[in-house]
Amino acid sequence: MNEKILIIDHEPDILRTLEAVLSKEGYQVRSASGREEAIGLFKSEPFDLVIMDIRIPGTDGLELMKEVKKLGDDMEVIVLTGSASIENAVKALRHDGAFDFLTKPLENVDQLINSVEKALQKHRLHKKRNIFQEAKAGQ
Repeated sequence: MNEKILIIDHEPDILRTLEAVLSKEGYQVRSASGREEAIGLFKSEPFDLVIMDIRIPGTDGLELMKEVKKLGDDMEVIVLTGSASIENAVKALRHDGAFDFLTKPLENVDQLINSVEKALQKHRLHKKRNIFQEAKAGQ
């Protein structure tokens, strides 16, 4: 597996835990603790998936999610936050294009792994579709 995941969260313990769990699953994992660091990583390397909190000091997490999705084209985003509200979930999922909305603390890490697998499956399908469409347009 060579899929790359970026984790954006201001809590060092969350970053370390998620890095360890996802690395063990075979993913390449990078992390950022804030907006500038995350945008810098995006400009230097591509990612297949972002897992992010919407509560990032100094920035609006939902705005950062929109910015990240613009940089990542068909990349998926999973929101993992302790700031769970119906309003935030609806906004993230419906309006801002998040793949999933999970709350901290996670009751079961398998819930996150399952969401990651489904988000990456969707990402792979989008990539295949784009390759097919480009090939078809080139005929």
